Amino acid sequence: MLKKVLFVIMAFVPCVTGMALPTFASEKKEIYVSPNGSDNSEGDIGSPLATLAAAKEKAKKLGSGATVYFREGTYTISETIRFDESDSSDVTYKAYNGERVVFTSGVTYTGFEECTVNGVRAFKKDIGKDADLNILFNEREAFTKTRYPESGYLRVKEISDSDIMPEADGSDYYFATLNGMYAEAGEIGEFKNMTDIIVRILHFWKDEMLPVSSFGSESGHFKFSKYASMSIKQNDRFFLENVFEMLRKPGQWYLDKAEGILYVIPNDGDSPAEYTVYGSTLETMISVDGANGISFENIIFRGNGFSYSVERDFSQAAYDATPCISYENARNFSIKNCEFRDIAACSVFLGKAVQNASVESCIFDNIGAQAVYIRGENVDVSDENVTKDIRVTNNSISKYGRVFFNAVGVLVIHANSVEISHNEIHDGYYTAVSVGWVWGYSYSVTYNNKICDNLIYNIGQGWLSDMGGIYTLGNQPGTVISGNIIHNVAADPDEGGYGGWGIYLDEGSSYITVEKNLAYSCGSNAYHLNYGSYNTVRNNIFVLSGESQFKTVSNLGRVTPDDGGKKTVDLFNNIILTDGGTRAVSNISDKAAWNEYNNIYWDLSLGDDIYIDIGDRADRSMGIHRAMVKGLVTSPTIADPMFKDAANFDFELNPDSPAIAAGFEPWDYADAGTVKGTVIGTATDGGATPYNAESAPVPMTKAKEAFHFLVEFFCKIINFFGGIFGKKSIKE
Repeated sequence: MLKKVLFVIMAFVPCVTGMALPTFASEKKEIYVSPNGSDNSEGDIGSPLATLAAAKEKAKKLGSGATVYFREGTYTISETIRFDESDSSDVTYKAYNGERVVFTSGVTYTGFEECTVNGVRAFKKDIGKDADLNILFNEREAFTKTRYPESGYLRVKEISDSDIMPEADGSDYYFATLNGMYAEAGEIGEFKNMTDIIVRILHFWKDEMLPVSSFGSESGHFKFSKYASMSIKQNDRFFLENVFEMLRKPGQWYLDKAEGILYVIPNDGDSPAEYTVYGSTLETMISVDGANGISFENIIFRGNGFSYSVERDFSQAAYDATPCISYENARNFSIKNCEFRDIAACSVFLGKAVQNASVESCIFDNIGAQAVYIRGENVDVSDENVTKDIRVTNNSISKYGRVFFNAVGVLVIHANSVEISHNEIHDGYYTAVSVGWVWGYSYSVTYNNKICDNLIYNIGQGWLSDMGGIYTLGNQPGTVISGNIIHNVAADPDEGGYGGWGIYLDEGSSYITVEKNLAYSCGSNAYHLNYGSYNTVRNNIFVLSGESQFKTVSNLGRVTPDDGGKKTVDLFNNIILTDGGTRAVSNISDKAAWNEYNNIYWDLSLGDDIYIDIGDRADRSMGIHRAMVKGLVTSPTIADPMFKDAANFDFELNPDSPAIAAGFEPWDYADAGTVKGTVIGTATDGGATPYNAESAPVPMTKAKEAFHFLVEFFCKIINFFGGIFGKKSIKE
């Protein structure tokens, strides 16, 4: 009887399932969007919607867990799309099956007429006197604003008392308020629309945009429509931006605000009748505040702008720069395999109460400010609104800070448990990775962050000062800087190259571990500590940098934290290589403040003739042997570490290296940079990694040592028998 009952039940189930299947299939949580669709459609694959805004509303009806597919094409976002707590959670917005999908905020401009400007062929269009653009691009490229001079800089001649705000202290470098300056008379002509021109001043560690209110061509005096936030000094560098008379090369543009005329210099073969460009002032394309699980995949974000106003400052690290896509009060989401190109300000912003989020395998190229900006609040670590558990990994970040020069590639303020790993970051004018925002030993919610396996190069490029490939600020217990390759960090030569540091632990940086990093060809130091306590620096390679390889506490008066301790750093098992007399270690003034032992020292040109500084002055330098006698250097290994070719930046260690014998542990630098074999970006624009760590210098690992030994052993055997039988030897 039981068998009969089970048989009836089993026979009945398919019938029930069969009846239910059509209903289940019709409720599949998929939404489709196409440039050829209609927002009045159903949103299925045969009847797609037309816009992101409509898809967002459709997702509300389907509930959590929906997927929105965008078909190939360009989607113009003219107003910020805002997600809040009313939106469905766990919704992914993605390109359909590898199709090329572009989100842009650009306004389309067509119908140009041909003209001649400054003796060259140009196109112009009346876009209205109220138009105010800050970014212009077409399908091929982003255009550049004109500048004077075309390359290089002008120099400030002097500042007069009349340029200083009344009752302000004109000698205060950081807080002087000036609204004018003198250039060299006759160096600058009376350009068209002088009040449309922006003076770009390069201060010590920031740049500034100062709109011109008046200019006297005979005196060379500029008057600005706002006060500068930092002092302007004689001989400071500056240039002019948005100059009509400099409009002369393809890819340049100029907006005559007085007349409302947009000018562009086209490429040869461009026709005005078919010419199309896009401009934007929309600051934020997408804002997520209060909605969880709103993710984006395989989308190209291109060409959003910002509105410049006199009141905005964009000061240190350009932290006021507005984002293309913004998240606050949001959890459990990702931005994956996306591309951000020609973004006028910040690309991705992760703010208050963002948790369990990732930015992964994306391309950032030609970015006005930060590529990724994480900014929480300095709340108690147990506060539910703390910003934490964020991964920024496997991204390619190039040409950041193109509008705001002091912007940082990846900037982290008031957040913990952030992983910044396997990124390739290059060609910026300021710091690549910056973590922390509390000066000194004050309380900070920033801790337990990992900055690991990144490839960082061509940073600074002589534009600004006081920067590092990796920069930290304030107490950061549990923070680890490991496995990074950093090279070619160059600060402003007018400031003596001050601040071209590979790894820079600034004011109060404490409880940080720095290990297994390679830093070389840095203008100032491979490693620099301003002041801080209880840091560990071990098993790094600091080599061939301009002033010294390792600079310990530059401000000895501030090394003591609240607990009364004095220990600044443990420095051991590092390879420190100089060349031609550059200092190995500098600022050794107080042995009690640091613990140095078991490091490997060598000079590439001078051998064991190695110098250290016991202060900041060269006349207080001494040889390392004398420093040993004084107890300033403890148990060093003074020997050639036996790199494969250090002069040509190949830092692979010979297996017989005395450094290995002394306890140095080689590691595999092939892990630095983006992950081999992964796709970076959407792949529709050739999304492969442009530069992989495989081509970077790779120190020998223990595994490689064993392999090398076996190869060498078999070569010797073959050569031995080859000699007996008269055969040519093979290369070992």
